[in-house]
Amino acid sequence: MDSDRPAGGVDLHVHSTASDGTFSPSEILRMARETGLAALAITDHDTLDGAKQALTEGIPQGLAFMTGVEISAAPPAGFSITGSLHILGYGIDLEDSELNLALKTLQDARSRRNPQILERLRSLGMTIREEDLLRSSGNGQTGRPHVAREMVRCGYAASIDDAFDRFLGFGKPAYVDKYRIPCKEAIERILAAGGIPVLAHPFLIPSLDQEGLRCLVAHLAGTGLGGIEVYYPGHSPVQVEQGLLLAEENRLLITGGTDFHGDITPEINIGVGRGQMFVPFSVYESMVAALSRHRASFFAGPAPEHLEARLGYRFADRRLLDESLNHSSYIHEHAELEMNNNERLEFLGDAVLNLVAGHLLMTRFTDVPEGDLSRMRANLVNESQVARLARRLDLGMFIRLGKGETLSGGEQKRSILADAYEALIAAVYLDGGYSDAFRILKAHIDPIIEDMTAPACNFDYKSRLQEAAQGTYGEVPVYRLVAENGPDHDKVFTVEVCVAERCEQGTGKSKKMAEQDAARKALRSIVPRREPEG
Repeated sequence: MDSDRPAGGVDLHVHSTASDGTFSPSEILRMARETGLAALAITDHDTLDGAKQALTEGIPQGLAFMTGVEISAAPPAGFSITGSLHILGYGIDLEDSELNLALKTLQDARSRRNPQILERLRSLGMTIREEDLLRSSGNGQTGRPHVAREMVRCGYAASIDDAFDRFLGFGKPAYVDKYRIPCKEAIERILAAGGIPVLAHPFLIPSLDQEGLRCLVAHLAGTGLGGIEVYYPGHSPVQVEQGLLLAEENRLLITGGTDFHGDITPEINIGVGRGQMFVPFSVYESMVAALSRHRASFFAGPAPEHLEARLGYRFADRRLLDESLNHSSYIHEHAELEMNNNERLEFLGDAVLNLVAGHLLMTRFTDVPEGDLSRMRANLVNESQVARLARRLDLGMFIRLGKGETLSGGEQKRSILADAYEALIAAVYLDGGYSDAFRILKAHIDPIIEDMTAPACNFDYKSRLQEAAQGTYGEVPVYRLVAENGPDHDKVFTVEVCVAERCEQGTGKSKKMAEQDAARKALRSIVPRREPEG
């Protein structure tokens, strides 16, 4: 074995609370490290939220991470298959608009199906409320596994399998079909998002004999399928061998994962399945290499031009753009190129970012004191936030990394993304001046600044006003919606807050934002500041 290759295995099929798993993405990351996994992909059903949350949390050192999804797709015409085909997508751009739109359609179909399932259960004498499903899912997506879990909790079924076998499975009394996107479209959407489509657990597809499966895999390979999930807890040793042959016959990647769902399937453990499963790191390496080839061939034209299009800026000096994308690990391995890494540009970009962020905050919050503005700017330009901005550009796809960083999932690491984003901003500043850098940053930062008046941030002015008003006047603030202006897609709300018969108004893109803005102003004008005791 290569001494530089991690000894741990990989698990490229894991579900979180973003769909029907019982562990959060942060818990899954911790479990992966404790299990000794070298690489992981979170592949929630019809949603990218699990992968997004994992990246926001931060991937632990030593664990390679790959973005993923599992799409419920309608089988192609001519194949007698009941239910869905499951298409895994790996290495996808989480901000791809077309993919997100397709997934939203599937999420809506699932949410419309739930009330129909509950109504059928009620007709059978079993009462389950939708709010119980939301509680069970942790306010994530809800579907049949959550219904089954509630059925077990209420004593209507002995186990989740029992709930499906008697009530929720295909053809059973509470089964309701749902919309699925065509399999060809699922594959195309994944490819267009820069990813590799893979057929999940092929030997679990119902109503297909071995010859039927061979025909299906060949057909899907002809429409762009890139891989087949061979290593899987539900596959027998014979089926694994058959899967390897199918992959070879159709020139497909070999992948594997446990389909970990947590407590829903307690016999399946992350990374090891029922205890003996092991997917080698070479599977992840092959996927990384395939992703690199796919992106180079699928996205026509030089990659920097695509980044310029996403950025909305065309460089006069392309060398600045090139330098901003050079990670130190790449330059170390390619010293013969005599190129600079992006660290000096990162230094300058950090200063430009702070300047523009300060400018925008000063303009937006005209009566906020310096101390609060400093804290807001720190929240706006911290590593996590800047990495988020980089992901919206899918910047990781363009960064040049050394082999070690590539295999460890460097394109998704917060520090690498944040540094490259700052270097890119510096490149724009040097190439086009402050006005171009300001325009780009304003477009990226303004939506975040709008949200900074929301309670989710650390500036909860409503709570502070309520505490101050009760302490000073013995009453609570009263809020009133005064006006809503603008079209439905771009409304501006005006809210008035009154304390002790004195009122202030605030505005925002939502009622909550307007309330926070009104409370912020009231704190300064209505509630007196306490003078220091002398």
